Amino acid sequence: MRPDNIISDNFDPDALDREYARRQAASRPAEAPAPKKPQKTVKKSSKFKDNSIVRFVTDRRTRTFAGIALLCWATYLLIAAISYFTTGADDQSAVLNNTVSEMARNPENVRNAGGALGAFLSQNFISNGLGIGAFVIIFYFFALAWKLLNRKSRISFWSLTMKSLIVTITVSIVLGLVTYSAGSWLYWGGVHGYEINKFLLANTGIPGAILVSLLLVGLVMAIYLNELRIAYVTYRRKINAHNARVAAEKAAKEEERRRIEESLRKSDELVDNVTPAGNTVAEEPVTERQLVFDEDPFTSMPEPATDNDRQVYHDTVIPSSIEPDTASEIQERDITEHCYEPSYKETVSEKESETATDSEIGLTVKDNAIQEAESVEMKPYDPTAELPRFHFPSVELLKEVKLKTEIVDETEMEENKERIIATLKNYKIAISHIEATVGPTVTLYEIIPAEGVRISQIKNLSDDIALSLRALGVRIIAPIPGKGTVGIEVPNKDPQMVPIRSVITSRQFQETKCILPMAMGAEISKDIYIADLTDTPHLLVAGATGQGKSVGLNTIITSLLYKKHPSELKFVLIDPKSVEFNLYAKLERHYLAKLPDEENPIITDPMKVVATLNSLCVEMDNRFALLNKADERNIKDYNDKFIARKLNPENGHMFMPYIVVIVDEFADLIMVAGKEVERPIARLAQKARAAGIHLILATQRPSTDVITGMIKANFPGRMAFRVMQMVDSRTILDQPGANQLIGRGDMLISIKGEVKRVQCAFISTSEVADICRDINDQMGYTEAYTLPEYVPEGDGGAGGTSGAVSDRDPLFEEAARFIISSSTASTSMLQRRYQIGYNRAGRLMDQFEAAGIVGPASGAKPRSVLMDSLQLDRYLEINNIS
Repeated sequence: MRPDNIISDNFDPDALDREYARRQAASRPAEAPAPKKPQKTVKKSSKFKDNSIVRFVTDRRTRTFAGIALLCWATYLLIAAISYFTTGADDQSAVLNNTVSEMARNPENVRNAGGALGAFLSQNFISNGLGIGAFVIIFYFFALAWKLLNRKSRISFWSLTMKSLIVTITVSIVLGLVTYSAGSWLYWGGVHGYEINKFLLANTGIPGAILVSLLLVGLVMAIYLNELRIAYVTYRRKINAHNARVAAEKAAKEEERRRIEESLRKSDELVDNVTPAGNTVAEEPVTERQLVFDEDPFTSMPEPATDNDRQVYHDTVIPSSIEPDTASEIQERDITEHCYEPSYKETVSEKESETATDSEIGLTVKDNAIQEAESVEMKPYDPTAELPRFHFPSVELLKEVKLKTEIVDETEMEENKERIIATLKNYKIAISHIEATVGPTVTLYEIIPAEGVRISQIKNLSDDIALSLRALGVRIIAPIPGKGTVGIEVPNKDPQMVPIRSVITSRQFQETKCILPMAMGAEISKDIYIADLTDTPHLLVAGATGQGKSVGLNTIITSLLYKKHPSELKFVLIDPKSVEFNLYAKLERHYLAKLPDEENPIITDPMKVVATLNSLCVEMDNRFALLNKADERNIKDYNDKFIARKLNPENGHMFMPYIVVIVDEFADLIMVAGKEVERPIARLAQKARAAGIHLILATQRPSTDVITGMIKANFPGRMAFRVMQMVDSRTILDQPGANQLIGRGDMLISIKGEVKRVQCAFISTSEVADICRDINDQMGYTEAYTLPEYVPEGDGGAGGTSGAVSDRDPLFEEAARFIISSSTASTSMLQRRYQIGYNRAGRLMDQFEAAGIVGPASGAKPRSVLMDSLQLDRYLEINNIS
């Protein structure tokens, strides 16, 4: 049977209408059309969420894990990128020539803190990529990690991504333009910024490149303008709220102060009104005559009255003259008694005085006040008083050299000018002005390029200009710092020597305020170049054989000898060649420092070099302990306080001289001792400046395996004589130039980032010998400045504290007799008496204690002396000490 036949047979229109009406009525109260739409949506979304991959991705635990992983990754990239600035130059060759796996197999060739992968990523992410703009990407990773870890974060993924991308590109292009001609090993804008600016400069020139950079900077400012405005408004709102809170607190305190003052004022008025109300008290005030006691006041009142005594006094004296009638009068009387109580002691004192006078008892009052002793004004401590007759070497010991009045004639200068102009014209470079500054070795020609000339065009023509001038060592400075000119340094045909005498006798050196002045020579302007070693504070010296490196070291030592007293300066001279510093051995009793019981004051044995450097580390730690005890941060302030006698020598304080450590042929030491030498040098370079210890390292081969990243980072001062390769110049100066010098003392000095060309002062071997002989002929200390003994880890013993005969100090007997004769035992006294270091004096004192000559230490007080001369002789005889 068909369905339509069934429907047609049973169809009833009225029944259908009734059923429709019933259903409508039944469904009307529960009618809720609005919720039905979300129901469908929920159903669809629930179907969508049935996908297991989506559930996994959106799970809170997955987001947390991904956020932590991204945070760790961003931190690793940040560490590797920061380390790249100090190690990138050393790792560059390894990264460019090896894969990550190859570098990982040889980790000693990689200096980056992030290892082989960190060096690879940093090189390709920064120098070969986006430059400093790479840091924006790293911070972008940090922001994404924060968004994943914090569900309430309002950071928009797409907004953050687009903004970070725009800022990264902007930073890369802008820094690429600013540092386009810097000549550094690092592309600050990355290869990306360099190549884009190269394209812009070639097609649009400098104005077009600048406009593109300004456009990008303006775009970034427009993007972040709203955020900056909101940040500024928020900041101002916080400042205003803080000011309002401070003003409210101030007003509350002022109101509290007024309330207290008003309360006190009302209390004073109440007391003033109450006192006249006591009739008897006002009319018959208590006087001394009323306070009559039957007993002698000197026996009845031997001590100040106690609270109970005062109560008895009021009970017996006041009621005799006051008969209160009402409770209010009693209250007034109590207040009046309280007001009179402070005058009780004065009344008794006056009564005692009158009684003593009336009875004519002779009372002598002694003034027991301790009179302050007149303070004896002590003169400031003079560290040079130990060698009062010492005088600095005479200038007459230095040879007087007649200098030429005309270094470069006018003809030579005009020829060089014409050749420079002609060479630049050949490359279509126009200049508007040129002038020359004649120096002792080179002449500086300063040119002002015409409008539209790129500096990089001139900078790349150094070889062509040298060819046209037929000169070696032409160097181009583009631009000269602080000037709007380009400098071309051209060697003179007849270079002039700068004698050391002209430097020492110069007004600049005689009037310098430098603590450790290094008078190195003359600049192109003929001014004497003087640098303070305490500001450097450590110096790297490099130069090929025969280019003036040894003369430069002699010049540094000589300038210090002409300025510092032996009590203010000590040298530690390390000479693996055994020939450079032998002349200075005569300065042992004046200026040199060495290890205990060391015969040769000039250290030549590499193993003794290691021991000496480690001993200097111990000396540094001892000095820091004294600085800490004196609450000072550097040796200058500490010595100033000691000179002003604000530090007690009995507490171990002493005047500390500066120590200058000069190491020649550092590369040879690295080859022999390796890490054993590098470790103490790195420690001293990092920390020793405040303790007054300064390092000067000299080498012929400034390669990266000798001058490592750790050493370079802590030796900001650089002195470069002529080197043979550009890579050596980049290693020592971080830029080319030292390979273009002409030798014979021609050098580049970089102090605090400023590179200057200086002609080193010349001092001959005979002059050095005469200076050392003059100092040696004068009265000096009994021995060299003794460095503390270094005991390697794992060695037993305490260095002579056990009291064994073999461990006793050579000064044992003499120092023991001195202590017994003076009846005072202190470490500082031994230091001053025998001119020895703190550690050696401490060991002597420990040996005396072990022998029973002195007692144990008792804080800051001197030790007690337990023996006399006869007992000491007996002890020395028994122990066979002579």
